[in-house]
Amino acid sequence: MKNKEVTSWQDEKASERFTMISPLLSDDLDPAKRNQLRSQIAENNDVSERTLYRLEAAWRKNGFSGLRPMNREMRRSQKLPDNFDEIVSEAIQLKKEVPTRSVARIILILEMEGWVSPGVLKRSTLQRYLYKAGLGVKQMKRYTEARNATSRRFCKPHRMMLAQCDIKYGLKLPIGEGGKKVQTYLFALRSGVWMVR
Repeated sequence: MKNKEVTSWQDEKASERFTMISPLLSDDLDPAKRNQLRSQIAENNDVSERTLYRLEAAWRKNGFSGLRPMNREMRRSQKLPDNFDEIVSEAIQLKKEVPTRSVARIILILEMEGWVSPGVLKRSTLQRYLYKAGLGVKQMKRYTEARNATSRRFCKPHRMMLAQCDIKYGLKLPIGEGGKKVQTYLFALRSGVWMVR
């Protein structure tokens, strides 16, 4: 069932592409007329002329099957190691531990810990997967800003809404009636220190 859905989706896209480039496939067009027609088709379909060149070449090389988009599941490079998903999850963990850690540093750590052979993992590939996981530079900036804001969660908008205090025994001072010694206490409030009887 899933293969039929994928195939029908690919066939639909291929027929759209064929309809778009079919005027360019005529052999009796001179190069100037073909370029003019290509520019017009690119403008009408909101694609680049380079895309049209690429589609024409794919048609000439492989026919209709050349216009089919690749299966999305097959897009992952064959050069990546078999345990790539585990490597990405480890890289995500490393980035979460220290949000300022660079992608190059993460790759170095993964290589030193034996997760991947040196030179196999490229910075752009790992950066793309980290971005998809929500750990891009701009995303991490928001994450660290939110983290800094939560560290101020005990800040209150007005004085004395949140007070911290402590009371300690002080010295016995001769301040009572007739020079009698009285126990004093050291009372510390967040904004000051007072001696009280």
